[in-house]
Amino acid sequence: MLTVRQIEIFRAVMITKTVSGAARMLGTSQPGLSRMLGHMEDRLQFRLFDRTRGRLVPTQEAGVLFEEIERIYKGFDDLAHVIRRLAKGEDKTFRVGASPSLGHSILPQMLARLSANYPGLTIQFDILSVEQAIDYLALQRGEYALTVFPIDHPNILSSRIGAGRMVCAVPSHHPLADRGRIGVADLAGAQLQSFRPDTPHGRIIADMFARAGQEPDVSTYIRFAETAVAFVANGMGVALVDSFTAMQPHADTVRFLEFEDPGVLPVYINRNMESPRAIIGETFEEIARSAMLALPRPPKP
Repeated sequence: MLTVRQIEIFRAVMITKTVSGAARMLGTSQPGLSRMLGHMEDRLQFRLFDRTRGRLVPTQEAGVLFEEIERIYKGFDDLAHVIRRLAKGEDKTFRVGASPSLGHSILPQMLARLSANYPGLTIQFDILSVEQAIDYLALQRGEYALTVFPIDHPNILSSRIGAGRMVCAVPSHHPLADRGRIGVADLAGAQLQSFRPDTPHGRIIADMFARAGQEPDVSTYIRFAETAVAFVANGMGVALVDSFTAMQPHADTVRFLEFEDPGVLPVYINRNMESPRAIIGETFEEIARSAMLALPRPPKP
């Protein structure tokens, strides 16, 4: 068998046709290269070159050996091409889902940064309800999910990476609209759009009212915060929504007010631990964490 260095030397001589040219190509000395050729022929037990008038003429065996070595080098070139494409995220689809308020606010910023890092990347993005999130990852329909609740499944890793807060959406002409900060008690008698108590948002709202010693008087139950804001924009009372929903573009007919004692809405990044994690996934996790850290913090009371 030949060493990798011997194969490099033989190939260089075959390409350049001379020992001196091969020496320049490999950045080595000509005498050392000539000695190496002699060692190769001793090991192979057949001649590689005929020395004719100071020139090296490849033997028939050398020609056969060179063809085989070129096939090997072609394989290395193909491997290098695959590695470059993997590093750039080409020929790869990254599948990610999110809770509605996150998917409509901060996740597009994260995916824009991810696409900038991997220009050839294809993204499959899905909005997920609470009921869909577990199957999305457990059945490997997606690689990551960004949610406002932890996913309870033995194969899924949920990591808290930040939090938002609850704010109050009111019509711009509402008596509270000019207030910079309100309390839950200020909503007494207001027409309230809210979430069912068994939902992530609903549990936080129920806790806010309980801390204030109040009972929520809900006029309309909704599933999505965007729906609640649309109702408020059309004069249907007020709504407690998360700060991620408030980040989205809205009509001038709605204002968002801070609470003196806001409920905290955690944000989780979730993935299936049984699925192999690609470098793109690792990059996405880093981007998601840094994006959450960069969010403006609520004003202090």
